Amino acid sequence: MAQRPESYVKTAFDNILSSYFRARLKPFGREPGLWRMFEDLSSYFRDASQRPSLRIKWGVGKGNWARVPWIAFLDDRETNSTRHGVYPVYLFREDLSGVYLALNQGIDRLKDDLGTLESRRVLRNRAAQLLRETPAVKALKDSGFALDNKMDLHSSGGLVKDYQASTVSYKLYARGEIPNDVDLLIDLEQILCAYDEYLEQQPFRAPEAPPTTLCDQPQGEFQIASALKQVISRIAARGFVYEPWQIAQYITAIRTKPFVILAGISGTGKSKLPALVAEATGGVATLVPVRPDWTDSADVLGYTNLEGNFRPGPLLEIAREAAMNLDQFHTGIIDEMNLARVEQYFAEVLSRIEDRKPQPNGGYRTAPLVWQIPKEDDAAWREVVIPENLAIVGTVNMDESTHDFSRKVLDRAFTIELSQVDLSQWSVNGARAAAASMWPATAWYPIAIELSELTNPTDKQRSEVERAIGALEAVNHLLKPAQLQVGYRTRNEVAFFLLHAEQIAEAFVDREGNPVDPLDLALQMKILPRIAGRSEAIRKCVSGLLGWATTELHVVSEEDVNAIVEAWETAGRPVSLPNSKYPRLAARLCLMWQRFAADGYTSYWL
Repeated sequence: MAQRPESYVKTAFDNILSSYFRARLKPFGREPGLWRMFEDLSSYFRDASQRPSLRIKWGVGKGNWARVPWIAFLDDRETNSTRHGVYPVYLFREDLSGVYLALNQGIDRLKDDLGTLESRRVLRNRAAQLLRETPAVKALKDSGFALDNKMDLHSSGGLVKDYQASTVSYKLYARGEIPNDVDLLIDLEQILCAYDEYLEQQPFRAPEAPPTTLCDQPQGEFQIASALKQVISRIAARGFVYEPWQIAQYITAIRTKPFVILAGISGTGKSKLPALVAEATGGVATLVPVRPDWTDSADVLGYTNLEGNFRPGPLLEIAREAAMNLDQFHTGIIDEMNLARVEQYFAEVLSRIEDRKPQPNGGYRTAPLVWQIPKEDDAAWREVVIPENLAIVGTVNMDESTHDFSRKVLDRAFTIELSQVDLSQWSVNGARAAAASMWPATAWYPIAIELSELTNPTDKQRSEVERAIGALEAVNHLLKPAQLQVGYRTRNEVAFFLLHAEQIAEAFVDREGNPVDPLDLALQMKILPRIAGRSEAIRKCVSGLLGWATTELHVVSEEDVNAIVEAWETAGRPVSLPNSKYPRLAARLCLMWQRFAADGYTSYWL
């Protein structure tokens, strides 16, 4: 390091922190003393760094005073501008309460190319990659540097989010506590050494891997079947009671469509299941409790207050966080979803889910969730979408305090019931919970969402698609009296549920190892929740479906249906009716038929 007057840098920083506020009260450019301070510091750092390819630039604004003045260290091998690339930088807080030394990334060029939200996501992913692949950067933590995205510039608007997304490592020197030059220059040399190591590797210039084809298993080297076994074992060892097929059903439904409803009586683990799966797979689950007074999307997506400032809702914040961290799967749990009318406060979200588009590197994402945001400082919220690594799971209780679901909601979800209870299961017999494993976000991506996208299907895939279509054609015939037939959306979702289930077929078993047919589950999830009423047409639908689920015959007399239900009752009203084509569908239809006989009304919901 070059020899300079003692405490030169400390004195300069103290002067900037004390004089910059007064300077920006004046018209821009009329403070030559401040400009001279930045210029002198830049010259000093240029000499002190002793790196020929390093260029020192500084900024206090162009035409207007910058909220966050800076001094950047730009290497010719990487960048000549703070608009792009990686570089060390001093950043002064907007309220001048301190100055940061940070390893930063330029955001402007990426923002021009990708938009605000996507550019921030790319920068966070690059920061994570840099920490993984550059030991000297990770080692900065030992010298008091933070390695996260929580740098607080005490600024407002989108600027603070840009800097948080782009920062790799940072250390704060608070006003009044600036250390001496020896410590300041040691920190600077450490971050420049980490920068040198980054420049040698140039990790972000490696060619990208080509995207996988739609029919490839989306997780590459990741083996989802064996990974799921670990998840099931971990959840069981922690003392939570789920059948293996229930966990497999939930994961398969999420992989098929990112909107799942978990129904059932209170205390059966509806909100716990998605949290446990997220924990066991290295994902993130965030709970959003629903209030009875929610009447429109402002409660979940956000609103503009009387001052014109946008206040994001909880689901919008979850979506933004997921989009900023695409390498990790996120789950938004909308708890007690039907305390308010779902079709009122969730209408925009439901529409966006149906409008997902494929992404170049796999997965599907929606169009922006909100768009009427007046202030440019809040403009980044206009770009928030439901990204490919986010699923929405609603939990529901069906009682007198809750609202029924409209068919619009039910048709757009997989509805899973968790009302099966075994109170005798309480001991884990000394089993140890397996360590959580990190599932790549791509493991959750669907093979496709439209059958027309399924190019070159295997014989097994073709067989499963045809099996789904055959069952749905029979079901549609039986639903016709009540005009409840299903359409192409349900056809695609049932077919892809079977294709995804095939990848983890060994997990579709009960605790005794008996197989559970994914088509049986898919029909129960997608068909039965839509059936409710007291009409003769509903009665015909239930009896026809029950006869078909048991015998696969389209015409079964009412006497035969009553005999089936009596046999079910004699067997203790099991959740699976033995010797049936679709035993779980048949057992639930027995319950629905019994309700109709007793009350003159029936529905799927307990």
